[in-house]
Amino acid sequence: MFGVMNMPMGLSNEDYSYVKLYIILPLILTAFERDKKIIERELKTPRPYVTLLDNAIKRVEDDHREVRRKFRVLGLKVYEEKRTVDGIYARYLCRGYHYEFSMLWSLITAESSVLMEKYLGLDIFKYINPAIPDDGHTYDVPSDVKQ
Repeated sequence: MFGVMNMPMGLSNEDYSYVKLYIILPLILTAFERDKKIIERELKTPRPYVTLLDNAIKRVEDDHREVRRKFRVLGLKVYEEKRTVDGIYARYLCRGYHYEFSMLWSLITAESSVLMEKYLGLDIFKYINPAIPDDGHTYDVPSDVKQ
């Protein structure tokens, strides 16, 4: 069930990116909210860090809202999502066809970490290898969303 992420036949890169973001963005929100509570509880001067996290949370929420809007436009719907010891498995509908999606926890962690840095306003270009023409990693909501 789990293995290398290959895009299913008949599915566009855009569709696949939205499904991946639909799965990953809620995980990032949960992590930011958890970290915010820890910072508020443990640090003597939490305000600057909490403000930074609040801004990041707002950006994630905005992107997640856009992903859900795009789901409606593109005819996408995740109808089953399971967390396992190995990773996340989901089944979804795309314009009347059923597909499956799976990601190992190690890949989810890596991609989430890069996205978290992006939402915190850090430079993520260090993760993009210019020697690879298109490495398939989009660390942003696809460009047509924020028109």
